[in-house]
Amino acid sequence: MGTDVDRQEDRPEGTISVEAASLYQWILQRGHVSSEDMEDASIDLGQSPTEVSEGMDSLLALRLLRHAPGALDVLVPSSPEAAIAELIAPLESEVRQRKRRMEALEATLATFNPIYFNTRQARNRREAIDIIDEVDRVRTSLAGIARRCSVEVFSAHPGVLSDRAIEESLPGDLEMLARGIRVRTIYQHPVRVHPRMRPFLKELADAGCDVRTREEVIDRIIIFDREIAIIPNMLARGAVVLREPSVVDYLYRSLEQIWASALPLDDDTTPNSGYGVAGDDLKRALLRLLAAGRKDEFIARKLSISVRTCRRHIAEIMQDLGAESRFQAGVLAGQRGLLDDLPDVP
Repeated sequence: MGTDVDRQEDRPEGTISVEAASLYQWILQRGHVSSEDMEDASIDLGQSPTEVSEGMDSLLALRLLRHAPGALDVLVPSSPEAAIAELIAPLESEVRQRKRRMEALEATLATFNPIYFNTRQARNRREAIDIIDEVDRVRTSLAGIARRCSVEVFSAHPGVLSDRAIEESLPGDLEMLARGIRVRTIYQHPVRVHPRMRPFLKELADAGCDVRTREEVIDRIIIFDREIAIIPNMLARGAVVLREPSVVDYLYRSLEQIWASALPLDDDTTPNSGYGVAGDDLKRALLRLLAAGRKDEFIARKLSISVRTCRRHIAEIMQDLGAESRFQAGVLAGQRGLLDDLPDVP
């Protein structure tokens, strides 16, 4: 029974054993326990002396047992509520202190923003353009901007996200949605059937995120509160953070046009191999690229699908059109008006 219950480092983590729980109930029924009672506990509970000793240590560490006043050899049970107050209160106080320090640091550093951007503007005549050339700094900057977001996040993402990107972005996205932030995002149609992206986007949609897909997304962009836009740095692995109002507004309006032509993720009115109504849209885009003479590899990369999937769709299109060659498929599609009103291939 000799253990240092006063050390805060003994705060337990994890679960308590069945043996310790049974011991706690046994002590509650007796009202107290001492070293002389250990043999009785072992016999009554069918536990070995070692199990009883370990159970006592666990209960002491959990503050479910405490020394009786004036009798150090006697232990009395405590209620779980009292144990929670004793163990959790110091941790909550520490969390509050760290949060206050974090807010103070953020406020202090934010006062340097005008100096930073005004100096950059004077130096290179480009207003509020911040080029970040380190991936870790991009993640840190993005997290900070997301924390300060108060109205809306509007984004577009080509292809599919990596496991790490999903793991890093999901908690932050859900946190913003919980704060009432409007979140809109655009992906390409293949995410509808992707084994990793589909559940990720469904979880976001269930939390209130507006998700749409379209056949093509040119590049990644994230716009916060219609005030800050983040785009890839094409010359290095990093990002460009834009705060110039005219530029951000232009990018926002451009993204709105893309949004208007995208299809809601939950629109399953036209099932098509799991793509829903987007399946027809995807095949129209593929047909456009096919008619322009693009190779399979280019089409697959453009539409964020595998070459194998691309060739399967091409075979289905040729079969539907009754074409014996890719060239004939393009001709037949044009004759039937399937290429009308489709945008030109870049």
